[in-house]
Amino acid sequence: MNIRNKFMFMAGVMLAAIILLGIFSPATAQPVTKEYPYFYKSPRAMGMGGAYVAVGGSADTLFYNPAGLSTLPADNGWEVNIIGLTGELGSNVWDMISDMQDAFDVGDVDMDGDDEDDQLRAVNDVLAKYTGDNMHLRISNFSSLGKRSGRTAYAFGGLASARLDGISHQGLGTNGLLDVNADAHFGGLGGLSYEFVERLNVGASLKFIYKEALIHSFTAREIVDNEDNLDEYITDDLRESGNAFGVDIGAIYDIPKLTSLKPAVGLSLLNIGDMDFGDAGKMPMTVNLGFSIRPEISYFTSVVIALDYIDMFNNFDQDSDIGKRIRLGGEIGLIDKKAIGVKLRTGLYEGYATFGADLRLTVVTLSYVTYAEEVGAYAGQYDDRRHLAGINVGW
Repeated sequence: MNIRNKFMFMAGVMLAAIILLGIFSPATAQPVTKEYPYFYKSPRAMGMGGAYVAVGGSADTLFYNPAGLSTLPADNGWEVNIIGLTGELGSNVWDMISDMQDAFDVGDVDMDGDDEDDQLRAVNDVLAKYTGDNMHLRISNFSSLGKRSGRTAYAFGGLASARLDGISHQGLGTNGLLDVNADAHFGGLGGLSYEFVERLNVGASLKFIYKEALIHSFTAREIVDNEDNLDEYITDDLRESGNAFGVDIGAIYDIPKLTSLKPAVGLSLLNIGDMDFGDAGKMPMTVNLGFSIRPEISYFTSVVIALDYIDMFNNFDQDSDIGKRIRLGGEIGLIDKKAIGVKLRTGLYEGYATFGADLRLTVVTLSYVTYAEEVGAYAGQYDDRRHLAGINVGW
């Protein structure tokens, strides 16, 4: 198989993984990277460095702390998110696509009357350049309804999400040619938050998730043997599936002192007892602690600053690194009118800088986030910079 065919086959494997797994995050059987597993990443939370346990304020808090529903705006009626679509790419995916297009258009560099040899050399150089780099792709949709009324708040929604990570190798040794870690989640969840006593809100949520997963290292021999029936080979021999129920509980306490800063501390226990998807892996139980303040500062419509420490008891078996478990960030509101709203966010996620922005035009909100995921065993080892774009239709 020549270089161009090898590249096209790798691209085909990765594309087929997404299509065959469904329309749209992690398995535990020898993953490609040491990225922590997740069901959904809120654009707001990721812009704030992932710090969300003591923040909430929207239905997406169900993935971080169900008690965060208590901070839904009480005077806004129902929070309705008809469409909550996000797409995400690793920055090196764009770079590789651009470099590969340039390689295919390289022309007759050595002036021998034939550009095919020059093209193959250029393609080979591109493949060598990105060998060992993680290629990340994710698409998801979270549609939801939520409302706060008196001392009670509740929300429910539906999730469809798929993630693909792939790392190409030279095809020698034990690494094979292409490591693929792909999975898809489909399901529903709902939760309730209640002001148990003054300043203390407690919450609980339930979720049912169906999962499909593909985690495999493709060897050169495998590629040759299955070139003509790749789709059947993936779906019949490699793909795993399962479903599981999950229970989450949480609490947020508004600290009475320093009321001008409006401090709060949050605690959540997610996926109690683990969510076991059988051969498709599991989502481990985690205990997460958060702290936030909401000072009133002139010229800003709102200010939130938050700090989280997730997985306090190291149930993520990828590692026990402290740096990967720290999230720090903030959000400022610049404009909050009926017809338009603008918010900016920044933070540190696993030791890497994040930035996010929202532009709301009546019922449509456009979001952008950039953050880096640590795919190595400790913060600072191997960052995978990603770009997330989202569109939300709702009110």
